[in-house]
Amino acid sequence: MIGLSPADFIVIVLYVALMLGIGYWSMRRIKNQEDFFMGGRSFGKLLQVFAMFGSGTSTDSPVGTARNTFVGGLSGIWTVLNYLFCTPFYWFIGLWYRRYRMMTMGDFFEERYQSRSMAGMYAIFGLFFFIVWLSVGFSAASKTILALTPKPAQELSVQQTRELGLFNRMIELEGRDYKLLSAEEKEELGNIREIKPRGRFSYLSGPALIIGIGLVVLLYSWAGGLTAAYLTDLVQGIFIILLSFILIPFGLNQISARFGGQGMMDGFRLMHEKIPEEFFDILGSPSASDFTWYYLLAVTLINLVGIVVQPHMIVVGGGSAKDELSARIGIMVGNFIKRFLTILWTLTGLVALALYAGQIADPDLVWGHATLDLLGPLGLGLVGLMITALMAALMSSASCYILVASSLLVRNLYSWVRPDLSESHYVLVGRICSALAISGGVFFSIYYYDVFDQLKVAWELPVIFAATVWVAMYWRRASRAAAWVAIIVSAALFFLVPILMPVVYPSLRTNEKYLAATQTTEITRQYRAREFDIQRRNREIELWEKLEAQGLAETPRPADLEIGQMIEITTKPPAKSIYWTKGIKVDSQGNRSGQGFFNLEMIFLDRLGFDLSKFANPMIETLRLPFRIVLPIFLMILFSIFTRPVQSGILDRFYVKMKTPVQPDLEKDRRELEKSFENPTRFDNQKIFRSTQLEFTRWNKEDLVGFLLGVLGTILVIALTLWMAGIGA
Repeated sequence: MIGLSPADFIVIVLYVALMLGIGYWSMRRIKNQEDFFMGGRSFGKLLQVFAMFGSGTSTDSPVGTARNTFVGGLSGIWTVLNYLFCTPFYWFIGLWYRRYRMMTMGDFFEERYQSRSMAGMYAIFGLFFFIVWLSVGFSAASKTILALTPKPAQELSVQQTRELGLFNRMIELEGRDYKLLSAEEKEELGNIREIKPRGRFSYLSGPALIIGIGLVVLLYSWAGGLTAAYLTDLVQGIFIILLSFILIPFGLNQISARFGGQGMMDGFRLMHEKIPEEFFDILGSPSASDFTWYYLLAVTLINLVGIVVQPHMIVVGGGSAKDELSARIGIMVGNFIKRFLTILWTLTGLVALALYAGQIADPDLVWGHATLDLLGPLGLGLVGLMITALMAALMSSASCYILVASSLLVRNLYSWVRPDLSESHYVLVGRICSALAISGGVFFSIYYYDVFDQLKVAWELPVIFAATVWVAMYWRRASRAAAWVAIIVSAALFFLVPILMPVVYPSLRTNEKYLAATQTTEITRQYRAREFDIQRRNREIELWEKLEAQGLAETPRPADLEIGQMIEITTKPPAKSIYWTKGIKVDSQGNRSGQGFFNLEMIFLDRLGFDLSKFANPMIETLRLPFRIVLPIFLMILFSIFTRPVQSGILDRFYVKMKTPVQPDLEKDRRELEKSFENPTRFDNQKIFRSTQLEFTRWNKEDLVGFLLGVLGTILVIALTLWMAGIGA
């Protein structure tokens, strides 16, 4: 049935029943908002670790990493590992979250800036943030399940058969040396790439799948609140770890069997023989990967800046922990588990590249295609197990996201408009807000339906509020007016205007100036011929001889190859739209139109005289990010200098609270806070720059040891990645 065995269905049904059962059990323990949204702040190190790991590891993590590895080789690891260099700093950020003693990040803006309206604005931002992140997981899960339920060629419609023919022709042309293509074939390849034909069709509908997944997530999260989310994170964390391992041994054995090897370990050697050497470069070239060193640097900076305002981090990042050490260990170790598993997801992508290069047009389908091919023939329910593992990855994140979104909307917006209602009423409204977040995620997923493009939106969204937190944490002078300027300008320039411009001026989408794309150049690689190259060259010679017999050959006969001979292979990457985030669509009449949001920064760079068409594809993405990092911080500092700061007494209470260690006993912690409020200079000896407006504090032994362990962990992840890439080389 729809490509799945009865065993697969049994596994899926049992998993869904278990998750709903946990939600129902947890629902009976909820008495108030703190129980529902924060679990009573009672979670220790183990649950904090798996909460951080589970909430930060959605379906897009393995699927997106394998997808970009399939496209660009080893450098695809940075799809998730771009947060790696931020990880040591989590040791301090986790401490912030616990010492805030707040339920939501919206409370931060109300307390630090004395602005309920700013907290309400942050709540709205939080809703959109989670809508985008939920949509990434929904798209990844949906596309993978579509790949697991393929429709046979004999059941395709006439239109689907025609589209499959175009896909096969594109794969044929891309598989040949570009310089051996005739002028007509080169033009044909460019035209087909613009159409973007599919090579795989399913019994299921992508939008229907997304809606169904959203309903399952909503039901169990709606019931049990944060306690249910944390308990299922523990169970689902085990599923995610299993997901990370399961395809690798089957894939390596398949490589070995298909290409004449002996055993699983020989699959590593054959993988190196089948994949070009440049695909094992951890920093891809501008031609081979989205993740060049300069794009990686820009993404790392924007994620470090934005991590402090990701709304769920105050919960899973330490705010719900019973003590400071649990908060710090939870956020650090939970993230490092994900970093190490990313190596396995990358290896899965390399295995898929060796097996399926040239067979998959939409790289989002790679994980599902590999699952069906490697696990499906066994008939042991392993495909169903993979679906449950992917669902676990999605649900562990989504349950946290919608709970935090609802807590923001209830505490920082709804309760402001309708105060002094019962706790049960606010919990009910929280559940309704969860449905709103899920609905938005479903809609955005159906609209965009591209995992990597949705990820990029999610990375960039926090810049709206990021500067207001970073500057305020270290500078007493940061003012409410400056924060509003930074928020409004960032939201308008980076998101609202790019979204609304094509709506207000629809002609922008068809304006030839804004349909410009990068002028990618032919790229020639030199390496020693392998068996794969010999087979490809023989096919090219066979095709040439057929054309020659018909008098149609336009190029010289391709030369014969021998194994080990130095050869040159020429490719030409597809062009990338400069001004449109979703690229350019070509309809059945050949009309072209820009899709997605408008890249406003590109107009500014064009006016400065840059010839954007000559930049490599990754550079176009990189050039957008410095504006989003620098401008909000600059506005915060500039306007804070010329506007009135928050009252000194309020600032004294905020900063002394941030220096007061958290006591696990709530009553004892309250008494310690009272001492600090009565004596705001109580911990001023910790300040580096005393008698100034700056709030930098000295590190203690725990600070130093934790940070250094984070740095060591970062080095170890990179070392293991390089070691893994070198096996069999």
